Amino acid sequence: MVFTEAEIRKRMQKYGTVYFPKDIRDKDEDLIGIERNKEILEDFFSSLEKYKEYAIKLQEVRITPSITVLLYGPPGTGKTSLTRALAKKYDVPMCIVDADKLVSPLLGDTLKNMRNVFELAAEIAKENRVFLLFFDELDAIASERSNVHEVGEIKRGVISFLQIIDRIDYEGIPLAIFGATNHQNQLDSAVWRRFTYHIWFGFPNLSVRKEIIIKFLHRLEKAPIEVESSIYRRLENEEKQLLIKFEEMKKKSRNLTLLDFEDKQKSETGLLSITRGYTGADIERAIRVSLLKAIQKEILEYQDLIYAMQFVGGTRSHVEQQSKLSGEGTENPSAKKMTSSTASTSKKPREI
Repeated sequence: MVFTEAEIRKRMQKYGTVYFPKDIRDKDEDLIGIERNKEILEDFFSSLEKYKEYAIKLQEVRITPSITVLLYGPPGTGKTSLTRALAKKYDVPMCIVDADKLVSPLLGDTLKNMRNVFELAAEIAKENRVFLLFFDELDAIASERSNVHEVGEIKRGVISFLQIIDRIDYEGIPLAIFGATNHQNQLDSAVWRRFTYHIWFGFPNLSVRKEIIIKFLHRLEKAPIEVESSIYRRLENEEKQLLIKFEEMKKKSRNLTLLDFEDKQKSETGLLSITRGYTGADIERAIRVSLLKAIQKEILEYQDLIYAMQFVGGTRSHVEQQSKLSGEGTENPSAKKMTSSTASTSKKPREI
């Protein structure tokens, strides 16, 4: 069968949203503070271009790589945006699978949906060089089987998920499988091990947040919307003062990070202090809130931006509240021993 764009959209939309490179507006240069993650994923995507060519040869000698990536960390930290941006850059069509379109209350339908989406994506990948399946909220379909609250259908779904990934690896199918989760501790341990790359997305530190804010302000000025000049001056001065304090504290604690330093600071009124625990998505929401005032006044003023940042709130405080209720941690889990600067390239013994 010939898979045209129209045919792919028609058949895959049952399971999620299809993106061809021309549909994607995300740009990797707009995503700040995750350079190491970009580097890892750039290497991954550039390898996909030759994957199909080498997969057959590697299959003959029984060594096939697993083109699977797990992105984990708080919501709004760029997991989906970076994947889309690089899919556009490297001309890779993709489908973001919606968990609620896979999970069904009818017995057996969840397994059927899961197998169908993988089989269809595999067929498309074989014909079109490569295809990417992105499972957002992976924990919804691949949660820990030992959890007493999980029903049998979900447990069988996890087993099916594992078996399908194994088959795709074994057959060398050029289907890239991405999983994203905000609740990495809820993932089944066997599912965790199936993913070759584990990449952590954390909260941006004060210097990164300053860059994100300035980038958004520059975009407003191109609109064109006037931005009060004092905003830039205040950002520079606040960053300078905080970095001076950071360097002083680092003399006493050499392993101190900027994020750790920020946690030790008392509540202050500057933009960078207010936005502790904010993601890039939080800052963008605040910019959108302040935009209404800016349109009304024909200028974005500092106090309006401060108000907007306070109004939207940060993701971290919400994550911490939810974590207390669920018993999860809010940082990169030490039990996983994975950070954004490392990627797991070796496989541990598999289990189902």
